[in-house]
Amino acid sequence: MSDFSPLKAKLLLEYPFFGMIASGMEMILNDNIESFSVKDNTIEYREGYVESLSIEEKMFVLCNGALHEALSHTLRRGNRSPWLWNMACDYAINTLLIESGFTPPPKISYDKRFGNLSAEEIYTELSKEFLDQEQNDRDADDHRDGEGLEEKLSRAQREKRVHEAMEKDDPYAESFCRQFGLQSKNRIDWRSELRDMIGGYYVSDYTLMPPSKKLLYNGVYLPGVRSRRLELVIAIDSSGSIEELLLSVFIGEIESIMEAFGSYSIDVIVCDDRVRSIHHCENGDKIEYDLLGGGGTDFTPVFELVETFAFQPKMLLYFTDLEGKFPPYEPSYEVVWVASKSVSVPFGRVIVLKDQDD
Repeated sequence: MSDFSPLKAKLLLEYPFFGMIASGMEMILNDNIESFSVKDNTIEYREGYVESLSIEEKMFVLCNGALHEALSHTLRRGNRSPWLWNMACDYAINTLLIESGFTPPPKISYDKRFGNLSAEEIYTELSKEFLDQEQNDRDADDHRDGEGLEEKLSRAQREKRVHEAMEKDDPYAESFCRQFGLQSKNRIDWRSELRDMIGGYYVSDYTLMPPSKKLLYNGVYLPGVRSRRLELVIAIDSSGSIEELLLSVFIGEIESIMEAFGSYSIDVIVCDDRVRSIHHCENGDKIEYDLLGGGGTDFTPVFELVETFAFQPKMLLYFTDLEGKFPPYEPSYEVVWVASKSVSVPFGRVIVLKDQDD
């Protein structure tokens, strides 16, 4: 089985935009295919094919997979024929990579006539060459009842990685984002405001026992620092009105909070019209999301649950679209509603997700 770790590391150093995305993709051996294929954060490959490639050609394979993720080709398929849509995406991606100077491996989809056409435009052209395409489109919706919450979580984490890749100091990040109309800078401008609010509860105490050791050898006693950990409750609205993109922003921000504060104790509650799951995590714990729900929205169960905690939190962050029933009372702790729009609330403060251009 081929080891792609050195190649991913090389890609991170030389092309951070591609490397950031490709580093999180799973490589799966499949000797039943001719070369390689990309689907939902995985790159399947035939061992003999990959072993015959040069380092530059193998890197092309990883870049191909990274662009499939960055351009959200799976989500953009709609009711198109899956196999033909994938072919159209490969034509678009491979043309872009080749014109950017990357070395293509053999047996890839490439045709100069498609130039800078989008995958959608290429699909239209390809569909004219297949008489049964209309029927294929009708059959393409089979077994497509929508993503479950587990799939939404996976995609949310991957989208977070793509947005982080767009922030890398890499000329390819800027050029590709501009060409495909992607935001090359972080879409959300409310993070600093939220960080400031959370940071108010992440402070350090000073104590003379033990003292600071910096000047102790000179007989100077200064207070030592005893850090407090961030204690926080986070609620996620898992009702049916929460769309996938909004959910991805919620998940991405929660993980960013955990990365930003080194010491923390966080309870994550998932709720629609009733509490679906609760997970507690300490420093370094990997958070587990049980994103069950999909029903109506009632905020009250979260507050009722928090009331049963042995220690009341200083702050509750509630990620929601604010379309739901509020509790009839105001809690003793601070409540911050992180929402997709500005709505009048009976208590607490609303931080609205905004695009940078707003």
